[in-house]
Amino acid sequence: MLQVVIRDYEAKDFKDIVEIDAEAFSNRNPVYDAYVYITFGSDLIVADIGGKVVGYIALLDYGRDVKIISFAVKREFRGRGIGSKLLKTAIDRCKQRGRDRILLEVRVSNEVAQRLYKKNGFEIIDVIPNYYNDGEDAYLMVLNLREQ
Repeated sequence: MLQVVIRDYEAKDFKDIVEIDAEAFSNRNPVYDAYVYITFGSDLIVADIGGKVVGYIALLDYGRDVKIISFAVKREFRGRGIGSKLLKTAIDRCKQRGRDRILLEVRVSNEVAQRLYKKNGFEIIDVIPNYYNDGEDAYLMVLNLREQ
């Protein structure tokens, strides 16, 4: 059984975040993206197995709302509950801080992620046409923390 530690990002994790981002989001600049998560994000939470980061969730505060700006787990560690642990940690932090809602965008084709979000109380509230660089639409999803 893998021992997964959910913790805050540390500077030594940068390379792992870049690798995970590059694997999960092939059409982006992972070094710049990781820099954005660290510099502008309000929280960067990682899943650590034996000192190696295998997943992360990046949050950005918008006053009473929080937006998940990126969320990924290394391919070989998917399907083991790591994403669920990261998401639950993020939701708990937002509740503790008195936030009203968590928002995110997800590819219309990413049914695995949508199931995870729905299982945790998120609802689709809109479709954003041509949201991604390849022209794919995104669902805008929200979790109302006041109703939890």
